[in-house]
Parts: sequence; C-alpha cells; structure tokens
Amino acid sequence: MPSRADHATSVVVSTYNENRWDELEACLRSLDEQTAPPLETLVVVDHNPPLLERVAASHPRVKTIANQRSRGLAGARNTGIDNARGELIAFIDDDARAEPQWLERLAGCVTDSDTAGVGGALIPRWEGPEPTWFPHEFLWVVGCSYTGLPETLAPVRNPIGANMAVRASVLREIGGFREGGGEDAPREIRSRGVVRAGGNIPDDTDLAIRVSQRHQSAIWLYEPCARVHHTVTPERASLGYFVRRCYEEGVGKAGLSAYVGSRDGLSSERRYLVVAIPRGIAAGAIGQLRGEQGGLARAAAILVGMACSAAGFLAATLGRALKRHRHGG
Repeated sequence: MPSRADHATSVVVSTYNENRWDELEACLRSLDEQTAPPLETLVVVDHNPPLLERVAASHPRVKTIANQRSRGLAGARNTGIDNARGELIAFIDDDARAEPQWLERLAGCVTDSDTAGVGGALIPRWEGPEPTWFPHEFLWVVGCSYTGLPETLAPVRNPIGANMAVRASVLREIGGFREGGGEDAPREIRSRGVVRAGGNIPDDTDLAIRVSQRHQSAIWLYEPCARVHHTVTPERASLGYFVRRCYEEGVGKAGLSAYVGSRDGLSSERRYLVVAIPRGIAAGAIGQLRGEQGGLARAAAILVGMACSAAGFLAATLGRALKRHRHGG
C-alpha cells in the first residue's frame, strides 16, 4: 500500500432521494470507520428540502448542504467543491460503502505534485442474484469497475466519479464538473417512477480530460485497493436496463467527443475495444465449452452491448451533423 500522506481530505456525498435513506446511512457509517478520518463530510442534497431537513436532523456531525447549483450530480458535486475546506476532495455516491482504508489509500497516492487525482475500485454489491449473463467487461453499466482496468496502481485517463479524490486546487482551477450536457446529453429514461438510464455526458471523464488538456504533465491514478462497494438494485440487473444504458453511453460519448475532441474523448475506449472486448468474448465462449454456466450468454451480451453503444454514438453524431447542416454550420 502507498505510504500514508498527510492530506486534509473533505468527503462529498451527493444524495437526492428518500428511497435511498438506508443506503445513505450505510455510506455515512463507512466514513465514520475510516482509518484516516476525513477532515469533514459534506452531504449535498439535490433539490429536496424534506430530505435536507432529515439528513441535518439525523446527522448533526456532518455538514448538510442544499445543492446550490443546477439539478443533478454534477451540480451537487460542484456545490460540495464550493463548500469544502480540504486540500483533497473525495467523492463517493450515497449508495456506496467504503472499506475502512479507502480514504487512506486514496490520499496516499497523491504524493507527487503532478498527480491531479486518484480513483479506486467500485465493487458491485448485488441486492439480488448476479445475472449469469452479465459480462464483467460491462460492469460500468451499473457504475462499477470493469474488466480491462489495471489490477495494480497505474496511470489512467480518468477515475470513476463515485470513488475518487482530486486536489481541490485542480477542481477549482478547471471550474469543477461540467453541468449539463446541452443538446448532446442523453435523455433521462424512467419506467414506473424508477430512473433506468440518463443524465449528462460522463462528467468524471470530461473533468479529467479537461485537466490533462490544460496541464500536459497531469497524472490520474487508479488504485484498485481503495475499494468501495456499490449497490446494484434488481432493476439495474435487467437486460432492458443493460441495453438502454449501453445506448445512452454511446450518446454520452458522442457528446463528450464534441466537447473535448475524439482523440482524448475516445482514447481509453479504443484500447478497451481492441483488448478487453475480444478477450471477454473469447473467455465466454471457452467457458461455455468447459461447461461454465452463462459463458455463451456473456459473450452474446458483450456483442449486444457494443452494438447498442455504437448505435447511440452514431445516432448522436449524425443528429449533430444534421443540425449543423440545417443551420448552415
């Protein structure tokens, strides 16, 4: 493990829905159990006054703040940045639970002046059975670390926003997370009141790329030993969610490429396509031949996921080109 660094770290937890109260409680308990306690814990409540009152009354030791920016995760995180006092600012989702050494491991990586930030591993915590067809190469669909990421401490293009720590000075210099995705943002998909997919461009990826474009020497690290356990509800374990989320990811990546350029916006995706995806298909097929349950289904799901992501990317790219054509751009 990297040596412990003497950083004052603020932790920002974003929340928006009373239905996730038990998850938020578990997240805050995990922060209380850190071997390197945070300087402060900020819970940013996203435009939900009753929830704001409940958090403030139940957790007087944390700093409870209303989202003062635009509705959504990027605005909530930026509100956290605006109010944080730490040299480092760590981010965790309200439905994630940190292991005791999480914060110590993250802060211990930010020792070199060129290191802008570090991300850790997000381990799926399935509320129901893990689908046998679900390929681990696509765990990003449910907000978790996926096969293809480094297995030891290593540089990456970007961390995952639900488990990362970034220098406060870097966040403020870059203006924080990009709020809203404009016309390129994927729509929010709801079914029976449950958000199935949607949101903005990948704001964590966008932030990391903007930092790296401004500072060519900037380094982002991935420390898989800094672990949090991310809840995966049964709704997210369905094939329908998988398909929709892959399509929306393609739309989001098209928007990201429009903002930061396709070279940087798709750099990790190219390696993923060339290395992780073929290996995943081969592993599924070989596993099936060896009698492994679901091997062929996982290989098929990889192909379906790639097709849906490509369809979303192409649809968004063509739509943007048509709009430019109509406006004479």
